[in-house]
Amino acid sequence: MIQPIHTKLVGVTYDERQESIRKWGCHDIGYFRLEREPNNPHDPNAVSVWFLDDRLGFLERSVAKKLAPLMDAGRTFDAVFVSRNEWAPYENVGLTIRIVEVQ
Repeated sequence: MIQPIHTKLVGVTYDERQESIRKWGCHDIGYFRLEREPNNPHDPNAVSVWFLDDRLGFLERSVAKKLAPLMDAGRTFDAVFVSRNEWAPYENVGLTIRIVEVQ
């Protein structure tokens, strides 16, 4: 069992992710799905974060490198909402999550 990991998502400004974070990045949602992307051309350890059919972003490369082999071995993890990151006067929003292992 790994200790919970707090991390900010990366890649949140691509595609429709800003809209998705504004829509789903709140305490009421609670949990997000982590999905391995071993065929990702940018990182073979990539782990994306989803709610329903909306991709919110990716785990940082260093975090994905730790989790990917564990996920590939069949261990399961959830991403728990921590905070939506907004800084005026910037328009972009981000998301901080806590990754916990599911027993």
